[in-house]
Amino acid sequence: MRPLKVHTMTIGCDKNLVDSEVLLGKFKNRGLVPTTELDDADVWVLNTCGFIDAARRDSYDAIEDLCQRKDDRTLIVIGCLSQEHSSEIASRFPEVDHIAGVGNFDQVIEKVFDGEKMIEISSPDLVEYSGFQEREILTPSHVAFVKISEGCNYNCSFCRIPRIRGKQRSRSIIDIVTEVKQLAASGVLEIILVSQNTSDYGRDSGENLLQLVTELSKVDGIIWIRLLYLYPGIIPTDDLKNLLSIEKVVPYLDMPIQHASPKVLRAMNRPFNIDTTLKLFTDLRSARPDIALRTTVLLGFPGEEESDIEMTADFMEAVRFDHLGTYSYSPEIGTAGAELELTVDDEEVADREARLMDLQSEHSLQRQLLKKDSKQLLLVDSIEPVEQWKELIAGFSQSGLLSGSKVAVARTPYLGYDIDGVVLLDAQGLKAGQWVNSKLVDVTAYDSLAVQLLED
Repeated sequence: MRPLKVHTMTIGCDKNLVDSEVLLGKFKNRGLVPTTELDDADVWVLNTCGFIDAARRDSYDAIEDLCQRKDDRTLIVIGCLSQEHSSEIASRFPEVDHIAGVGNFDQVIEKVFDGEKMIEISSPDLVEYSGFQEREILTPSHVAFVKISEGCNYNCSFCRIPRIRGKQRSRSIIDIVTEVKQLAASGVLEIILVSQNTSDYGRDSGENLLQLVTELSKVDGIIWIRLLYLYPGIIPTDDLKNLLSIEKVVPYLDMPIQHASPKVLRAMNRPFNIDTTLKLFTDLRSARPDIALRTTVLLGFPGEEESDIEMTADFMEAVRFDHLGTYSYSPEIGTAGAELELTVDDEEVADREARLMDLQSEHSLQRQLLKKDSKQLLLVDSIEPVEQWKELIAGFSQSGLLSGSKVAVARTPYLGYDIDGVVLLDAQGLKAGQWVNSKLVDVTAYDSLAVQLLED
């Protein structure tokens, strides 16, 4: 009898992806064979997202699609959506065999083997997370997300994450270092530290982020360390400078501000001063002019007015982020924001988003032009058919440099994996996971064209 094959699908953030990798590793330890091909699998696992309304719609659409296609396969639904809406999933989709919340991985696996239908939802604060060191990496083999903590102790009025994921529980430094050593031994070159609030790491355990990153920088084989989801106002500027001074830490900082209007930030229950945050960014830029700054802005929060958008645009002008993303507010049941009136019309939100993103495109291009003609070390993420990138390539004035049938999709230290732009160059002689010395010969607002510099 052939072993069962299992396939995971993940909706939502990179933290969710790590959970999928952990569950996949646990299945592998029980004899199931992971497969990247949906139709080849006997067991389907859908890891859902419940952060905002759009993510819930995506999750429900995915469940419906899989139910229609499952035949005699086992279908498992886990994650943030099922943590809060297990009864609705069971009622709407009786084809689903097992439903579990966040972290109930061992129970899921047991039910797959005993065949009993299951709905297993535990308090997120009681869930024991394990299996990080045996997870099955779903990213390219040279890059991996490392989840350093679970949950969040803050209560932003737009966010349900503390209700879904519980209070913050930081993993120990020794546990994380052990995992990263194993990742390095398997060929991982870049680790990306993620959590709900990376700045707050260790507050519950007596450790801290600087201690963690210092230890991780000692792991042989790891070349780049990248930090995502830092929270304004928690880490002093000098500590951030010390973090960025560690040789393996790339000059890149992701710090979602959510907004720049003091009035809106107060309504969001975001406990930081926007002027202090501006000084933080300007101090970091002064110390490291090359640093890439990324942020996120939430638009359409109840009571947001045109003057608030102007303040946010002024803040963007002052900082000039390299990368900025936006998303639209949706009222989340049980949060303080859901009780507020003065909602913003969807069309108005879309207009505000378009205006801010037009401004960001200008800033991104200005930052990109500073790097044009510079020499850069690239990490190749993949080799792909040039046809898949023809629309992007058409935006380069020197597109003729990509004359082959394959293109190398790479990144500088200033680009985060799967969230920012890319650097394209001719793929001849290159492979995924390879370091390339290059020159950036052409840029657009978000992407670059490079040529390989051959050693003398």
